[in-house]
Amino acid sequence: MLSDSDQSKVRLPGTDRARDPAATSEMARRAARKVGITRVADITRLDTIGIPTYQAIRPTSRTLAVSQGKGVTPELAKLSATMEAVELWHAEQPMPAIATASPREVAGHLGYDVRDLPLSTPTVLHDGLPLDWVAGWSLVDGAETLVPRDAVAFTLARRQGWNPPVFFESTNGLASGNTLVEGILHALYEVIERDAVTASLTGGDRGVRVGPATLGSPVVDELCAMLARAGVALEVRSLPSATGVPCFLARITCEDYPPPFLGYGCHLSSEIALTRAITEAAQSRLGYVSGARDDLRPEVHKDPGPRRAPVPAADGEAIQEAPAHGSLVDDLEDVVKRAAVAFSHAPLVVDLTRDDIGVPVVRVVAPGSRVIPEVF
Repeated sequence: MLSDSDQSKVRLPGTDRARDPAATSEMARRAARKVGITRVADITRLDTIGIPTYQAIRPTSRTLAVSQGKGVTPELAKLSATMEAVELWHAEQPMPAIATASPREVAGHLGYDVRDLPLSTPTVLHDGLPLDWVAGWSLVDGAETLVPRDAVAFTLARRQGWNPPVFFESTNGLASGNTLVEGILHALYEVIERDAVTASLTGGDRGVRVGPATLGSPVVDELCAMLARAGVALEVRSLPSATGVPCFLARITCEDYPPPFLGYGCHLSSEIALTRAITEAAQSRLGYVSGARDDLRPEVHKDPGPRRAPVPAADGEAIQEAPAHGSLVDDLEDVVKRAAVAFSHAPLVVDLTRDDIGVPVVRVVAPGSRVIPEVF
């Protein structure tokens, strides 16, 4: 599973990767044509903020025809949009089951309780319900296991036959990368992030307001300056996470376009986590400005109520940088250990990579982690 690239990392503005953007762009360009991407559009200038945001258009999609990507640079934003579309394509493809059996029949081969996976509401899951299973393995010890196919695959296409509600089907933990390790790491970050956001939404703990300027990051400072020049107010909160991995919520608002837009970010590096949160908030806003996404919610434009006073970027508690390790494999080892303790079970991974596409794509499923529809 390991490659030479995983023993180090390429440090880029707002992210860490296994390879430089030029190599990733070439891989993404080859895959784009094969998965049906017909256009990658720069929509940055549809808004006044200027944070790079792109859309990848895939008309034959079985989920979303428009995937979005953001980044500190246009090149990284374009890559982000393309790779998201590539990930979705993999999750949409038919996945042959290696077994069809009830949880009771395969309990000895699992090592976890399927009821600890995110379930639909309501759910008909019970020990005797026949399920289709795909192959996965533990991120702690590499032990092989079975994972319910409906917890891995994702499509909005109408299905034939009887399809009882069992698992909460989403894209949570779906990610790609230059290498398998990079993809797994980004998928696990997403699972941890959405667990923290779910805990905040359901438990009422909105976290602690922090001042992005206190981090002393030139990248974050420039993002804050771009928002300020556009007259957009930014509020950042540090969300508690059972894993201890930095997770941030960024909330942006302005008088010209009153609806609040949120972004989230999670990473061992506080700088990268915060950069992701801020750029995602800008991306979310641009999604509604463009109007091209399939999943826009009309209630976003309802009266948001009283306006909040802008919060100066320097206000709030100080953010302490939590630097990541020197290699992606060390980052992954650290995050896996934290997740296994926090969720009381080893995270699992299913490899969705296809040789004909040439992009490492995975789905991480973490028994014990939490996610609800409101997070999406």
